[in-house]
Amino acid sequence: MNTKIITYGILAIGMLLITGCSDFLDTEQRGVITQDGFYQTDEEVEEALYAIYNKVQGDDLNTFQFKNLLSDDATAGGGGRGDNAQGEELDEYRFGTSNSIIRAMFTKYYQIVYTANLLIDKVKPESEAKKIALAEAKTFRAYAYFELVTLWGPVPLVIHPLNPDEYAQSNAKTEDIWMQIEQDLLEAIPDLPLKSQLPAAKKGNVSKGTAQAWLGKAYLFQKKYEEAAAELDKVIAGGEYQLNPDFSTLTRQSSEFGSESIFEVSYADELSTITEGTRIVAYCGPRTPWFKAGTSGITETGWGWSISRIELYDAFVAAGEEVRRKGTIMSEQELIDDFGGSFRIDGNLPYGSDGSIRIKHGTFVDETPGEEYHTISGMNFRITRYADVLLMAAEAHNRKPSPDDAKALSYVNRVRARAQMPDLTSTGDKLFEDMKQERRFELAFEFVRYQDLIRWGDAAKVLADKGKRIPRGDGTYFEFPDAGFKERHWLLPFPESEMNVNPNLTQNPGW
Repeated sequence: MNTKIITYGILAIGMLLITGCSDFLDTEQRGVITQDGFYQTDEEVEEALYAIYNKVQGDDLNTFQFKNLLSDDATAGGGGRGDNAQGEELDEYRFGTSNSIIRAMFTKYYQIVYTANLLIDKVKPESEAKKIALAEAKTFRAYAYFELVTLWGPVPLVIHPLNPDEYAQSNAKTEDIWMQIEQDLLEAIPDLPLKSQLPAAKKGNVSKGTAQAWLGKAYLFQKKYEEAAAELDKVIAGGEYQLNPDFSTLTRQSSEFGSESIFEVSYADELSTITEGTRIVAYCGPRTPWFKAGTSGITETGWGWSISRIELYDAFVAAGEEVRRKGTIMSEQELIDDFGGSFRIDGNLPYGSDGSIRIKHGTFVDETPGEEYHTISGMNFRITRYADVLLMAAEAHNRKPSPDDAKALSYVNRVRARAQMPDLTSTGDKLFEDMKQERRFELAFEFVRYQDLIRWGDAAKVLADKGKRIPRGDGTYFEFPDAGFKERHWLLPFPESEMNVNPNLTQNPGW
C-alpha cells in the first residue's frame, strides 16, 4: 500500500476544509505534468513525436486489409462465410456506414492528425531537435490528410487541438485540404534530415526524401503533373535511394530500412516488445490446417484472411512477369511442384481460396520468434519505396502538358530491368496504359492499387465484378449479383458513428 497517497489524501481533505474548493482546485497537482507544462525539453518533444509514430503503427490488421481488400489484388477469405464479415463487405463492395474497418481507419487517420496537432501547437523551434520534430509532425499530418482526402473526399480539416465547443466540425473543401497538405510538406522539407543523415536509432524516421516523395505524390493525385515531375525528380537526383537488386526480398526483414526504403511502418518481433509486433502472420497467413508449407518457409498457422486472387497470378503469367510473380504470388501447383507442399483437405481448398498464395508481405516462419508465438511478426509495412517514386515520376513526365516520354521511359525501364523485363518503347497514351500495369505488378499488396484505380478513373471498370463469385473451396461459388463497385463507391462513406455525433458533417453522395 502506498502511504504517500494516503498522506497526500488526508492533507488534501484538510486543506479543502480549511481553504475551500476554489483554493484547492488552484493548487498544482503533484506528480502530474500538464500539456502546457510538457513539450519543454528535447526529450519530452521526442516522446510526443513517438506518440505520432505509435498511431501510424497502430491497428495493423485493419491497415493491412483495408485498401488491399478494396483493390483487385485480394479477397477476404477466412474459415467460412462470416468469419471475416467486415472484410467480406469491403471485398464485395457491399459495405455501409457501419463497417468497422472503415470506421477504424477513419479514426486512425484522425488520431495521427490529433497527436501531430498537439506537437505542432505546443512546440516552438527553439532547438535543432525541436525543429526536426515539428517537421516530422507536419509530414505525418500531411500523410493522414492525403489518405483522408483521397478516400473520403471533403473531410473536416482540423489543424489545431479543438476545444469541446469546436468538436462538431463541418466538411472542408477538398482544395483547402490539398492546400494544407502541400503547405505542411513544403514547410517540413527544409528542416528534415536526409536519409543518410539519420542516426541508426532513428533509421525508421521520416526523412527529407519521405516528405519530397509524398509532396510529389500529392501533386500527382491532383493532376499537377509539372509540379509532381519536378518534386519527384529531386528525390531521384538526390542519390539517397537505390533499387534493391533482389525483388523477392523487398518486403522481407532482410531489406528493412534498406536502400530502396523511403518510408516503412516499423514492427518488432522480440517477445519483450510483443505489443509492437503485428498480427498479420496469425490472421493473414494461408489457412490452417489446409496449408502445408513443404520447403517454402511459409508459416502453417494462418487464418487465411485477406488472401490473394488467382486473377492477379494470371495477369503476371500473361505478361511474362516471372521475377515479380515469384516475389508476389504463388499458385497451388507451384507449391506442390517447387516446394512439396499442399493446400487441400479431402480435395477441397479452404473457403475463399482459389489456390493462390500471397508471397509479398508474406508470413514466413523465420521472421517470427517461433511457431508457438505465431501471432508476433516484425514484418514492416512498406508505405513508399524508391520504385514507386520512379514510377510516379515516369507517369508525371508522360502526363504533363509538354510530355517528356524519354525521361518517363528511362525511369520505368529502371524498374523493369530489376524485374528482368525488356524495356518499354511505347509513348503517349499507350505508355500511360503500360505504366498502369507496371504499377500493379511492381506494387501489388503495398496499399496503393485501390487509390490508383480511383485517381485514374478506372475503378468502375476494373472492380465492377469484384466479389460477385466467392469460392467455397469445393469448386462451387457463393453468388452475389449485387456485389461490385458502383457509383457511390468513388468516395467511402463517413462512418455512422461520426455522423451520429457530428450534426455539421454532410455524408458523401449515395450513402
